[in-house]
Formats: sequence, structure tokens, C-alpha cells
Amino acid sequence: MVTRITDGVTFEVSSLGCVRLADVMSVNPNSQAGLEAREFTRDNLMGTQVFLDIDNKTGPDKGGCWMCVVYRANANGTANLEKNFNKMYVDAGYGMARDDPQTEFDPADW
Repeated sequence: MVTRITDGVTFEVSSLGCVRLADVMSVNPNSQAGLEAREFTRDNLMGTQVFLDIDNKTGPDKGGCWMCVVYRANANGTANLEKNFNKMYVDAGYGMARDDPQTEFDPADW
């Protein structure tokens, strides 16, 4: 469950700790667009159950956050693979998909 929103791409999950959206380059968090991005993430994830595809190649970053592809849960508590939050965030215009070769993910697969 998402328990705290730090910015548009960074938040806390009760079962893991700090999570960062993998392969997403976000707007400046201190800008008006950054505030709107944070609100978008809060409105879509705060207090909701999520499923995390954790990057197995990098481990936590310097800030202790895990790079993940994040999926929202269905009403019955199962993973909804159609609700890829990384893609939702980019599609909403708050960031750009960026294939980071250090991660196992490829945004082209979203």
C-alpha cells in the first residue's frame, strides 16, 4: 500500500520503503508542473494497493529507493497489468519515458 508521496515519481510503499518509477524522467519537482505531477501521483496511488516489478539489476539507488514498474490493483486485490502507473504518468504529460540501460526494463514494452 502506498503510504506517502514524495514527488511525482517517488513514494513510500508499506512493504518495501522508497520506490521510484523506473525509466521515467520527470518534470522538476520544485516547479508548478512538479507540484501538479505530485498531485497526480497522490490522486492515483495514495492509500492504494500496488504491485511492484522491482528492477533486479540495480538494487536501491543512492537515496535508498527501488526502481520499479508500478501496477495498480484491481478491486479484488489482484494485479492489473493494464494499469502500469509508469505509463500512466508519462501519458498524462508529467514525464518522459527514458530507457535506462542499467535497468532490466524497456519502456517500449509498456
